[in-house]
Amino acid sequence: MAAHTSLLLVIALCVATVYSLNCYTCSLQTSNANCQTSTPCGSGVGYCQTIVGSASSGGVSATVISKTCASACTAGTYSLSGATATTSCCTTDLCNTSAGASIKSSSAAIILALGALLTILKSSVL
Repeated sequence: MAAHTSLLLVIALCVATVYSLNCYTCSLQTSNANCQTSTPCGSGVGYCQTIVGSASSGGVSATVISKTCASACTAGTYSLSGATATTSCCTTDLCNTSAGASIKSSSAAIILALGALLTILKSSVL
């Protein structure tokens, strides 16, 4: 019985170590095309994080992108003196492809949901 339990414990530990989250990683890149390196994250890491920073001064603007594996992540947008940093978080393999794509997908989903709701409301009124 003890051997059977030990074997199950070893199998469970092996399965847990085999699966790790994979995220795209890069540091301070000016293009998302330069942020497509797939990296296996370490144990205890549950998030893929993308930070997009932008700043403008005197008609000149710059944007940088950083992507990483993170054990904790808080999504949000922060602004200070003409500079903005937007952090996005996700929890599936290679989900941090592009922060812009996730915003576009969310907008499309909202538009489709509103269209469906309006169609339903129009049908129920008539």
